[in-house]
Amino acid sequence: MLIVFSPKTFVWITNSFKPVIYALIMAYLLDSAVNFFVRKLKVRRSQGILLACIILIGLLSFIVYKVVPQIVDNINNIVNFIMHGNVDVVEIINNLKGKIDSRYIDFLTDYILQASESVKNTINRLLIDMSNILMRFLRNIGTSTFTVITSFIINIYMLVEKEDILARGRRFIYAYFNEKNSRKILTVFGKSNKIFKSFLNGKLLDSAIVGVICVIAFYLFKVPYAPLMGTIIGFFNIIPFFGPIIGSVPVIIVSFFLDPTKAITALIIIIVIQQLDANILDPRIVGGNVGVSPFWIITSVTVAGNLFGIPGMVLGVPAVVLIKTIIEESVNLRLIEKGISDIEKENMKNKV
Repeated sequence: MLIVFSPKTFVWITNSFKPVIYALIMAYLLDSAVNFFVRKLKVRRSQGILLACIILIGLLSFIVYKVVPQIVDNINNIVNFIMHGNVDVVEIINNLKGKIDSRYIDFLTDYILQASESVKNTINRLLIDMSNILMRFLRNIGTSTFTVITSFIINIYMLVEKEDILARGRRFIYAYFNEKNSRKILTVFGKSNKIFKSFLNGKLLDSAIVGVICVIAFYLFKVPYAPLMGTIIGFFNIIPFFGPIIGSVPVIIVSFFLDPTKAITALIIIIVIQQLDANILDPRIVGGNVGVSPFWIITSVTVAGNLFGIPGMVLGVPAVVLIKTIIEESVNLRLIEKGISDIEKENMKNKV
């Protein structure tokens, strides 16, 4: 039993089913596009699947042939700069101090200069770690091609056979549970599908828009390595709350060592775009209220991130929304049965 449930066995099983897992994720996200085409264009489901796959292939082809080469070139330049650039922190800080006349900048640069050795060692370690991450990313581009193609083919069959798969799943549930529990299980699955699909589709679209805006803004203001930096911002924007902060760190660090004034420019652009996203894009695309307070968002992202890494940080919020919805419905039913459904409602921030 210990061998079966050992970490190595779990990793082996995960790697073996990786194409199927990727296909399931791909089919789950593409299904929304298929349903949109069926509903709006009045086409058959098979035609909607074909149209969704053609659009996906076209989008991926554009990314691979136009965007990825620029990003890879940016990564190579950054790696060469990190490994052979001979970065002098003191010189950079003195140059920054001379270019910007501000007492806050003077205070910051004086403080950094006083601890220049400690700062230099810390920054060098960060740059080396960043170099290793970028090199691993480059190596994974080639090795994952076969998995992606296999997953795409499996995804098509999943979309075509969706009703058959769901019907078999419902039969299985009714076969092994009584009718009452079966209805409860299917209700939970229905709620989870609605919450997760709405959140993920909205967040992916929102992050893609933010990434494109960042690339364009970085190009216009000549921030170094605009395609890569905009992609980083867009990618990490998928993570609620902490994503914009995490994504801005490598952008500002790299810009700082290439041109300190561009680091400030990049920071201002990121702040402006994040305000645009928080106040206009996100409320319209994802929804202004995900159903939980900032406390629960921060907690869910932190805990799920520690447990499952980046996937946990992305999925933690919809998971908490689902759990909160189920618990609140159960609590409401019990309070209604007791005839005290209005108790404490006036003290609740989000009234049920």
